[in-house]
Amino acid sequence: MAQHYRLFLLILFIPMVALGFNSTRFGSRGFLHVQSASTLYRGTLDVGSNLNFFTKVGDYLGQQKPENFTAVNWWDVQFNTVFSYGILDNFDISMMWRLYQDTNRGGGDFEEEYNVPEDVFLDFKTGSWGLNNNRFHLGLLGSVRIPTAGEYNYFFEPYSAGSFEYGFTGLVSFFNDPYLHDRSFSLHLNLGWYNHNDAGKKLFESPTRVYEASGNATELQYGLAFSYPTELFDLNLEWWGISFINQPDTMAYSREDFMYITPSVTFKPKPWFNFDLGLDVRLSSDEETSAIILPAPSDRLDLPNYPSWRVYLGLTFRLLPWGGGYGAEQPGRSKVDFYESLLKDTKRSEKIEEELRRLRKEREQAEKELEELRQMLEEEGK
Repeated sequence: MAQHYRLFLLILFIPMVALGFNSTRFGSRGFLHVQSASTLYRGTLDVGSNLNFFTKVGDYLGQQKPENFTAVNWWDVQFNTVFSYGILDNFDISMMWRLYQDTNRGGGDFEEEYNVPEDVFLDFKTGSWGLNNNRFHLGLLGSVRIPTAGEYNYFFEPYSAGSFEYGFTGLVSFFNDPYLHDRSFSLHLNLGWYNHNDAGKKLFESPTRVYEASGNATELQYGLAFSYPTELFDLNLEWWGISFINQPDTMAYSREDFMYITPSVTFKPKPWFNFDLGLDVRLSSDEETSAIILPAPSDRLDLPNYPSWRVYLGLTFRLLPWGGGYGAEQPGRSKVDFYESLLKDTKRSEKIEEELRRLRKEREQAEKELEELRQMLEEEGK
């Protein structure tokens, strides 16, 4: 059944990509994993989708391979759609709906399980707060995960037990060009706290017992991104991961810290469309700390706990403003306002310099008069 869903999604995705090519980076999420501290302008609506996947042959782990063993491909596939809207110039909201999640638990003790759809993710961001003549931006992100799926606590994916999750992330962005941010390289730093809010949630059910989470798992989330733009492409590099503050219970499949590096490229052929291609590469070790009694393919198959790599394909369209309007004028207005402010500062500096020259001239005149007065006094004293 899951094979048919994957085929359907790929068929759906290919014409969307083709439509886009017959069509700058935008969307409040910024990069594939790391957030920018900048927000969308008021009245701007971006809509996008992304497909990501990992696959590996599940070969037998060990020397005594059963005679009837057959190696098969294991898949981890996601398909998401994203909406981002600028409510105010310093506040926007993003919604990501995970329409499809499949970890392909096929064969043996692992029943075929997938989520159609999975969960809804909401981000509330305030940002674009400029410092140092707009060279730095500061922001704060609030994230919420709303459970709508039927299955949770699966391998290959970051931990979730099907609860209402939430977190907060501090955002800092540096732009080498303070006037036109998308014309020069930039750096983006994220540091956040996340609560899985999973106490009492079912993790696993055996024939004799239901295992539940005994407490809330919390984690530290971090990320650093570098972007170098050109006329048609943005070259990006991200370093990101999590470190658990309170680990999930041992009956959780994904209870280990992880760290990834993600090179990606953004193709931007039109002002209202872009296309992303990225690759996650795991830097952290492939350790396994879950309970031995928890059935997992990595026990008998040559499979990782977290994917050792993952491919991302994504596209984004700017739907609003369409054909002008306030939202379309905002980026231009912002730049005009900035340059007008710069000109005012320049004129103010020129006035100050002129005043300094006048004061310097008056001082020289006063010194000259003082010297003449001193000479007169000396002559009278003689």
